[in-house]
Amino acid sequence: MRQKFAGADPCIICGGSFGGFLAQQYAITYPSCVSHLILRGTAASYHHEETAIRTLEERASRAPSFSTKFLRDKVFGRFDSDLEFRLVMYAAAPLYSEHFDAEAALKSNLETIFYAKSHNDLYSNTEKYFDYTDRLQYITASALIVVGERDWICPPQLSRDMASRIPSTRLEVIAGANHGVHLEKNAEVIELIRQHLS
Repeated sequence: MRQKFAGADPCIICGGSFGGFLAQQYAITYPSCVSHLILRGTAASYHHEETAIRTLEERASRAPSFSTKFLRDKVFGRFDSDLEFRLVMYAAAPLYSEHFDAEAALKSNLETIFYAKSHNDLYSNTEKYFDYTDRLQYITASALIVVGERDWICPPQLSRDMASRIPSTRLEVIAGANHGVHLEKNAEVIELIRQHLS
């Protein structure tokens, strides 16, 4: 499919959060097909879930309508409906930004299409339990890893661990940013990507 739409030349893959899991898998499986890899707030293994649960326990006061049960059973599990998906993610929204704006979060939530089936497929037992840690060394693409210093769900240490294992990597930990670093510090992240690709 990539060749049909992008041609035979190596491509640039960019992925954040769960998209970062997929980007790593592609770069490991097809190393000669990827020239540049850009990862944002992601992890090399599903083991990040326990770290996220501990961080949530520390920051629970920021999202009083969210819970560790929601995180474990819904976000890292399965949603019963698109509406439940929407409501749980709205409850979690204050955790994703260091400067939470309730009106902007509501607007974004209402404009987002939440499709529980896609989420549930990605977090199914056959997909969820990934661990690329020992295979990161096989990534041949030039990699940029960007993470917010306050990322609650994929904290910076996970990015540091990945950067130490991917041969050609630049790691950038962005001060004052959370999991939504690409939104919170957009100009800074775009400039890092431009530099990486030049």
